[in-house]
Amino acid sequence: MDVATIDQVRLNFNPQGLFIINTAIGLMMFGVALELKLNDFRRIFVAPKAPMIGLASQFILLPAFTFLLTLILRPPPSIALGMILVAACPGGNLSNIVTYLARGNCAVSVSMTAVSTAAAIFMTPFNLAFWGSLNSHTAQILRQVCLSPFDVFINIFIILGIPLIAGLLLSRAFPSLVEKVRKPFKIFSLVFFIGIVAAALIANWQYFIKYV
Repeated sequence: MDVATIDQVRLNFNPQGLFIINTAIGLMMFGVALELKLNDFRRIFVAPKAPMIGLASQFILLPAFTFLLTLILRPPPSIALGMILVAACPGGNLSNIVTYLARGNCAVSVSMTAVSTAAAIFMTPFNLAFWGSLNSHTAQILRQVCLSPFDVFINIFIILGIPLIAGLLLSRAFPSLVEKVRKPFKIFSLVFFIGIVAAALIANWQYFIKYV
C-alpha cells in the first residue's frame, strides 16, 4: 500500500462498536488496577528519584523526541499525529513483566506503572494537544476532527480513571477475593480485548483490501 493512500482508509466503527471497544479497554485497565496497591504510589515519595526520571522520560522526553522525529522523517500528517499519540500513552503493565524478566527493579517499575497510569488521565490528552498543535499539518487534523482536550480528558477519565479507582478500592476492601480473581480476570480481559479488535478488523477488512 502506498503511504499516501493510508489517509484514505476509513474504519466504520458504529457507536455500539466503539462502546464495546471502550468497555474492553476499561476491563483491561480494571485488571491492571487489581495488580496495584496504594503502597505502590507511596514508594514514589519514599524514593522518588528513579521513578521521577522514568516519568519525565515517558511524558516529556518521549513525546518531544517523537515530535522531532516526525519533523525529520516527514510522514503523512495522520501518521505523524498517530506517532505522537502512541508516544503520549503510558507504558502499561507489560513493562512490569519485562522488568521482571530482565531482573530489574520491579518495585520502581510497579511504582512508575501506578503513577504513570494515573498521570495519563491528564498527560495523554495534554501531550497530544500540545505537540500535535506545534506542527501546522497535524494541527490542521486536530481542528478538522474537532479534538477537544477537555473531551479527551473526560473520555480517558471514564475509560482509565474510573476502572483504576474501582480496582484500587476493590483490592483494598477485599484483598482475598481479588487474589483469587486477579489472574482469571486478567486472562479474560485480554482475550476479550483481542477478540474485539479481531472482530473490528474483520468487519472493516474491505477498507484495507481496497487500497492494497
